[in-house]
Amino acid sequence: MPIVAIAHVVEILMFAGIFAGSITSYCKKHPGPGCVNKRDLMTELAAAPILNVRQDVGPCNVPRYNFDICNNQLRDQANRGIKVQTSIPSSGVGKFDNVPPACMNLAVALSGSCTGTGPRPTPCGSACLQYTGLSDDDFRRLSSYLQ
Repeated sequence: MPIVAIAHVVEILMFAGIFAGSITSYCKKHPGPGCVNKRDLMTELAAAPILNVRQDVGPCNVPRYNFDICNNQLRDQANRGIKVQTSIPSSGVGKFDNVPPACMNLAVALSGSCTGTGPRPTPCGSACLQYTGLSDDDFRRLSSYLQ
């Protein structure tokens, strides 16, 4: 039972106890199903695991599992002998061919241009990305990630 639901049950029982004091005395005399000892309930709530609501995120606040999928597809592709081809068509431009689908979805996050500034990715095919405005460091970083 979720913690929120348990809290509502406690509120209802406490509210009922205000108007019907006999519930508390009944449960003291007849412990069992339907009767909750407040101290036991608080102990159970304190011992309940806390759910991690926030997911682990990577660049651009993209969930980390998206990068994991990209890495897995790159590894599977490499195991089949398919490598991402990199080229520099002109200064500040980097072209990457044979990019797996999950990595295509991360085109902006991979370049780190989440704010609209920096390298701009442009699809050049179903498995091709071309970035403009790349520095040499940006190109090396993208190349190393996609290898």
